[in-house]
This record gives sequence, structure tokens and C-alpha cells, in this order.
Amino acid sequence: MTFPEFMVREKNKFSASGRMKVCPFEIVNYSDTMKEDVHAFLSEEFVQAGKTFEPQSRHKIYQDIKNNFILFLCMKNGSKIIGTVALCKLNEFNCELKAMYLNKNYQGKKLGYKLAKTAIDFAKNNGYKKIYLDSMKKYDRALHLYRSLGFRETARYNDNDKADIFMLLDL
Repeated sequence: MTFPEFMVREKNKFSASGRMKVCPFEIVNYSDTMKEDVHAFLSEEFVQAGKTFEPQSRHKIYQDIKNNFILFLCMKNGSKIIGTVALCKLNEFNCELKAMYLNKNYQGKKLGYKLAKTAIDFAKNNGYKKIYLDSMKKYDRALHLYRSLGFRETARYNDNDKADIFMLLDL
């Protein structure tokens, strides 16, 4: 599934004529040919978040993206991956939002909202009733985004020892 290109206005970016430039971004389904680029992107984003990307151990779920996720999307600016979002199936009615990352140079432009909303719409259209996520309280911007999408705090639902906040969205 490929999603249509959408346009986002960049602040303070003007053409020679003084008009605001419009930059295209697209959201595409993951394919195995993207694995190396996705791993490089995640590695970079984990460092920005003060974490280490460990695809051979703690983050081994990313070794087989096609089989470990019901949806894995990449946001691209041209050929460059600038964001990701994914869903994992928890059971017949519930799934989990995973891999929600957006390069810091693209934050504040509603791209994270668009990326997450695309995953939420997929879950809704495929019969899921709830989406869970885990995160860390120190990620203020991410938590603000999740709340703006309708997520609310809930009880711990997994054994992720790094997470200290758990959220739920009723679809």
C-alpha cells in the first residue's frame, strides 16, 4: 500500500518571488529493500533520543519487519527516510503503536501527527478496537503528540522495563 503524497509548508522558507515553498513528503509501506536504510535511520534516531539501537538483541524485532509488524510505514523526503511508525498485533482486537520516530529536523511541521494518524486509520479500518503504546515520561513532545491524537494513560500492559508510561487509544 502506498499512500498519496501530501504537502507541508515549511516555516520561513520562501522562494525568490517571496512565496512560501511547499515541500512534498510521502508515506510508503516498508519493503525488504529498505531494511538497511531503516536500520540506519533508527540507529540515528535512537542516538538522538539518548538510546542505543541494538538490532541483534533488545531490538531484534527489526530484523524481520515484514513478519513482526502488521504495518510498518516510512515517511520519506525524496529518497531519504525521515520518519517511521509501525503497528504490532497484540490480539484479535488490540494492537500496539511502535517505531514512532521523526527526525528532529522535521519536527514541528505536523508530520508526526500525519504519520501516527495514518497508522491509527489503518488499525481502525482493519477492525482493531484499541491501540496501546509504551514510552518514557521524559519524551514530552511525543507524549503531547499522543495526547493530541486521543491517547490516554493506562495501566502497564507489557514487560518493557525501559518504559514508564503506558497509553491507550479507543478506536
